[in-house]
Amino acid sequence: MRHKHPLHLLTLATAFAACSGVSCLAAPAPNAALDAREQRVTLLRDEIKALDQGIEDRIDVLLGALKSVGDSKDSRSKVARMKEDTITALKRNIEYIQRKRDALVEELRRPSLGLTEEQAKRGVAFFNERIEKRVAQIIAIQKSLPTHKDYERYKVTGDTWAGPTYAVNEDFTQNQRVTGYTNSSRKAIEDGLRASMARLDQQKRTLSSALTGADAAHAAALRTEIAKTDALIAERRKQLATALAPVETPTRQIGAREAADLDKALRTSIEDLRRDFTALFARYASFVQEVAGLNAVKGAAAKTKMP
Repeated sequence: MRHKHPLHLLTLATAFAACSGVSCLAAPAPNAALDAREQRVTLLRDEIKALDQGIEDRIDVLLGALKSVGDSKDSRSKVARMKEDTITALKRNIEYIQRKRDALVEELRRPSLGLTEEQAKRGVAFFNERIEKRVAQIIAIQKSLPTHKDYERYKVTGDTWAGPTYAVNEDFTQNQRVTGYTNSSRKAIEDGLRASMARLDQQKRTLSSALTGADAAHAAALRTEIAKTDALIAERRKQLATALAPVETPTRQIGAREAADLDKALRTSIEDLRRDFTALFARYASFVQEVAGLNAVKGAAAKTKMP
C-alpha cells in the first residue's frame, strides 16, 4: 500500500506566511498601549517571516534534489513514485492556499475579518505569489519524469539452428513502468490547471458583480483584483501548454540504494520541519488576533480625537 508523501505538511507553511501580506500597519501611535501592541505585532510578523523563509528555503533544496534524479532499472520506479507523491502533496497545498486567498478576496467584497482593505489586498497578492510558486514547482517535478521512448519490446539474445532467440527488452519494460507515473501525473496536472482556470473565471464574475453599487474607492480595488485575475488566467494557459509539451528535463539515474537513501533523507528533513510548522501555527494564530485588535483600537482612538 502506497504511503502519503510527508510533503503534505506544506499545507501549513504557506498559510502562516500570509502574515507578511496582512501587516500593513500605520505609523506608531503616541499612546503607550498602542505602541506596545504594535511592537507585539511587529515581533510576531518578523518571527513568522523568518520561520517561513527558512521552511521555503529547505523545501526548495528538497525539490531541487528530487527533480535532478531519475529511476534506473535497479531502482525501478521508486523515484517516479516519490515525484508523483510530491506532486500530489503540492496540489493539496495549492488547494489550501486557494481557500485562504478566496477568504481574503471575499474580505474585499464584504469586510468581516477586522482587516483593512490594504491588508486584505496585500494578503491576496502574497497568496497569488505562493500559488504561482507551487504551480511552477509542480511543473518542474513533472518535467523531470521520463517521457515515452520507442524501445523494441523484444531484443535478440542469440541465434540457433532454428533462428534467432528473443527476450523481453528491459529498456522497454523500464520505460513502460516509469512513464505510467508520467502519464498519470501529466493528466492530473492538466485537470488541475483547467480547474484552476474555471475557478479563476468564476472569481472574476463574482468580483465583477460586486462592482454594482460599490463606491469609487471600493470599485477601484475590485477592478485591480479583476485585472490580476485575468493575468492569472493567462498564466494558467501558458502553464498548461508547458505541462503538455513532450519535453523531458535531463536527470541522473540512480540505483535502488541511492533512491532509498533519498527517500529517507526527504522524510527526515520533513520531520525536522514539523517543529517549525507547529511554531508557525501558534504564532500565526496570535498574529491575526493582534492585527485585528490593533486595527480596532486604532479605529476607536481615531474616533475619540474627532471634534
